[in-house]
Amino acid sequence: MRRVVVAGRWDGARPLLPTGVALEEISQGVLAGCADAEPVLLPFGAGPTFDEAVAASRSQASFVRVPTDVASTREAGERVATALGESRVVVEGGHNASPDCGLGFLAGLLGVADSEVSGDALPAALTRAEELVAASGTDLVCAASTPRPLLGLDSVLAVDPDLTPIEEQNTALTGLLTQAFAHRPLGRRQLIESSFGHPARGYGSGAGGGVGAIIAASGGRIVPTGVLLDDLLTLDKALESADLVIVAEPELASPLLATSTLDSLTSAAAAHALPVVGCTVRSSLSHVERAEWGLHGVFETEVRVTLREAGRRIARTWLR
Repeated sequence: MRRVVVAGRWDGARPLLPTGVALEEISQGVLAGCADAEPVLLPFGAGPTFDEAVAASRSQASFVRVPTDVASTREAGERVATALGESRVVVEGGHNASPDCGLGFLAGLLGVADSEVSGDALPAALTRAEELVAASGTDLVCAASTPRPLLGLDSVLAVDPDLTPIEEQNTALTGLLTQAFAHRPLGRRQLIESSFGHPARGYGSGAGGGVGAIIAASGGRIVPTGVLLDDLLTLDKALESADLVIVAEPELASPLLATSTLDSLTSAAAAHALPVVGCTVRSSLSHVERAEWGLHGVFETEVRVTLREAGRRIARTWLR
């Protein structure tokens, strides 16, 4: 048998299919191209795919996802408040189109009106959130599906998801957030001269529109989504005895890949010296960039080739 791991995500790509269905289509093609293949499906990614990826891990933690199109993160905060007391709560979020700086999340977590976490009330609200999380004993984790911070020149408040600069900024708000987060969690030494350790300037603190910063300031932690999924899904074990890895990714292009989990999959495959083929609608990567991302081959459907046919052609090429 030739073990083939079919992993990745297909959110928003054409044809419009849930990731699990898209991976199944590719795997059926693999079977058509190689009769002795043994496909293993592994949804792996952010957004809606995250829900599919962690479906079998719900006994290990509670999972809350912050959609990137929401204007307020309050609902996510309310869901986390309900789950506090469990051993682990994971909140996944990416680069939101309308960041609310996580203030909605904070209000929902505390069960108060949005006005009670704004302006001069923010420091006290953060203190209450830290006390609440500490008392619960919950390991509160932000699965950051974007590396961007909440504050800074490369933050979610300075750059849109398509990387166009945001011209108008609320300097009073950013000043307030900078000062309010500087001492968090309580007892942490203030680092005015450096962004290192600042909850709102660190990796992924802009995830979920600023939810990452609130979680970090409340004593929780931020983990890249790919790293979290690698651990939950025991990716290394899934790749044992594999002969080929096919990674589904809607578009292989920079800067989109900067917020993908592709590197986690290709790094794990590299550790096993496995060939990796990207299955995508379109790719603009040069040969050098493909190598940098750990891809040994790329198959572009360009919406003209079905995923099943793509899987068949990949199998005929890579499993001879």
